[in-house]
Amino acid sequence: LRVRNRTERTLDLYLRGRTATFDVVITGPGGEVVWRRLEGEIIPAIVHLRTLAPAERLELETVWEQRTKGGKAVAPGGYTVRGLLLVEGDPLETRPTPLHIDPD
Repeated sequence: LRVRNRTERTLDLYLRGRTATFDVVITGPGGEVVWRRLEGEIIPAIVHLRTLAPAERLELETVWEQRTKGGKAVAPGGYTVRGLLLVEGDPLETRPTPLHIDPD
């Protein structure tokens, strides 16, 4: 997940959690949530300030082990991934991006 300041001035992000908290949501062909990074997590009611200089990027990453939220391996096929950066107010959200898992 990348957030970039595209302006020519500094930009303040009011992020939720002790560190930058972000979610990744994987949905199946029918739109059902297959996995989400923050499933069952409690996010502290803390807001911290992260200032981005002009053109500066904030990059966050995680790994999806291609398993459902119940721990089972997902079936081959098409899925959609989107990222959400939890900020004060509504999260900043990426565009949905398709991905395909091929059979072994």
